[in-house]
Amino acid sequence: MKYAVGEIILVVIGILIALQINNLNQERILNEQNLIIVQNLNKEFSENLIELDSRITKFNRIIEGLEELLTVMRTQDSSLTEASFDELLQKTFWTPNWTPSSFVLVELKSSGALSKLKNNELKTLLFKWEREFANMHVNKDAYILYGEEYIEFITKNGSVRNIDALTEETKHLQKSTIANNSLELLKIPEFENRADNFYFLAFRLRDNFQALRVTMQDIVTASNAELNL
Repeated sequence: MKYAVGEIILVVIGILIALQINNLNQERILNEQNLIIVQNLNKEFSENLIELDSRITKFNRIIEGLEELLTVMRTQDSSLTEASFDELLQKTFWTPNWTPSSFVLVELKSSGALSKLKNNELKTLLFKWEREFANMHVNKDAYILYGEEYIEFITKNGSVRNIDALTEETKHLQKSTIANNSLELLKIPEFENRADNFYFLAFRLRDNFQALRVTMQDIVTASNAELNL
C-alpha cells in the first residue's frame, strides 16, 4: 500500500510539474507574441506620425494663405498686384492627402490578437485613435468637397495655369497668355464665400490631424515603455 501510494504521489507530482512547465511555455509564447505586436505597432505609428507632421505643416500654409486672402477681400488692399495675387492663390491651391498605413492594426483586429494585448493603456489608445480617425474622415470628405468648389470657381473665372506655373513640379508650363487671375475676383461675393467655406473646413480638418497626432504620439510613447526603449 505504501509503495502504491508513493507511486500515485509521484505520478501526481509529475503531472503537476508538466502542467507548470506547459503553462510557463505558453506564457513565454504569449509574451513573445505580445512583444512582436507592440514592436509592429510602434513601427507603424512612428512612420505614420512622420507623414502626418508633414501634412500638418502644409495645412498651416494653406490656412495662412486663406486667412491672408480673406483679409485682402475684406480690406481690398490696393497694393496687391496680379503677380502677388497669383502667389497668394498658389499657397491655398493644395489638398493634403494623408493615408496612413493600417496593416498592423487591421491584422490584429481580424485575428483577434488586439484583445490579447497586455497593456490596457495601449489598447485604450488604439480604440481612441480609431474613433478620432473615423471622425477625421467625415471632415476630410467635406473639406475635399469645398476645396473642389473653391478650385472650380478659379477654373471658371481665373487661371489655374498661372497658379500651376508657380508650383515647382509644374513650373515648366509657364503662365497663360489667354487668361489671368484678375484682382476683380476679390470683389465677387461668391468667391469670398467659397474661400471662407474652404478655410473653415481646412481649419477643422487640421484640428482633427492635430488631435490624431497627440493620440499617435501617446501610442508611440506607451509602446516604447512596453518595449523598455
